[in-house]
Amino acid sequence: MTRVIFDSSFLMAVAETPSTWFEDITDRVGRFEPVLLECVGMELQRLASGKGGKSKTARVALDLSTQFDRLACGGARVDDEIISAASAEGALVATTDTELARTAKALRLGVISLKKGRAALL
Repeated sequence: MTRVIFDSSFLMAVAETPSTWFEDITDRVGRFEPVLLECVGMELQRLASGKGGKSKTARVALDLSTQFDRLACGGARVDDEIISAASAEGALVATTDTELARTAKALRLGVISLKKGRAALL
């Protein structure tokens, strides 16, 4: 089964504008195992602890990820942890962050992003 490691940018985007992202990913890669790195969860928790629209979106994103598998992080930057985990796990990276997507693609990692509100393989 394919593992998909989610970045906070992807989860925030689908929390902000609900879509068929889960079904879209299933259509493209088959059954998959969603994964959230602990450092991405901490990033979302930090954002959720504030006030305003962004914090509400982060809370929804955290709710979306409650059933995801969790993986530990080392001490590197979050994006570096995502790349490292995706490489080690042979996983896809789900992100809307252009730089993270570019880095993942340069390393021949599969990338899932959003195009017109739908999840797509890049």
